[in-house]
Formats: sequence, structure tokens, C-alpha cells
Amino acid sequence: MNQVGQIVKIVNSDTAMLKMKRMSACAKCGKCKSIGDSESQEILVEVDNTIGARVGDTVEVTMDNINILKATALVYIVPLIGLMLGVFVTYFILTYAKITPHIEVISGVMGIIVMLLSYLILKANDRKFKESKKFLPRVEKILIDLGR
Repeated sequence: MNQVGQIVKIVNSDTAMLKMKRMSACAKCGKCKSIGDSESQEILVEVDNTIGARVGDTVEVTMDNINILKATALVYIVPLIGLMLGVFVTYFILTYAKITPHIEVISGVMGIIVMLLSYLILKANDRKFKESKKFLPRVEKILIDLGR
């Protein structure tokens, strides 16, 4: 996936903040910061800037489709699996133990707890994901050089 944006801040020697238009593929996963109101189509994205673009430069960024799919799976599918596992495992354990009063409510609450735990685990590993730069868009080329 290729997209064009403008560098607005240099974070460190190989990372920058990029302002670009939100694509439909991005949806609203929450990983990017919206500029202005929540309906704004402009977002700030942290990008891998190893080519050395500077503030004001218009650049082309890319992210491999497989990494987009992996990030989507982590953000949406892992918590959903946690919810389902929490519900079904609790339901079957309680059924096996012959604890039947409010079994659906207890199973639902445990599913939500497991889902929240999966979100906490993802959040705890957020720094590791950022350091790997696997899920960061990469600046491929400078289109308009205003920062020099």
C-alpha cells in the first residue's frame, strides 16, 4: 500500500511523524492520531524514516500488505478469539462442574475479562512492535523536498 503525506515532526534519527489522509483500509483502529475532530480524514502516523526526509518534505510511504493484515489480525481478531475462548471454555468448565445458575452471565463476563486481558497484552507489547518497525509504514522516496 503506497500513500503520500507530509513530514511534520522528526522523532529521532530514523523515525518521523507524517500527516496524511486516512484510507478506508485504515478504518479507525486507533493506532493513528486524528487531526482535528474525530471525523477528520487527516491522521498523524509514525513512519520509518531511514532515508532522512525532513520536516516539510512530501514523501511516499509504503507498508507491505501482509503486515497490514497481520496488524489487523492483532488488533481485531486476537481479542475476538479471547472473547470466544473465555465464553466457551468457562461455559464448558461450569457445565462439567455442574454449576448451572447464571452460567451464561458468568461465561459472558469471563469472555469479556479474557478479551480485556488480550488488549492489555497487546498494549504491553506495543513498544516491542514499534521497535521491530515491522508494522510501521516506511518512507520510500521524497517527492517534494522542502526541508533542506
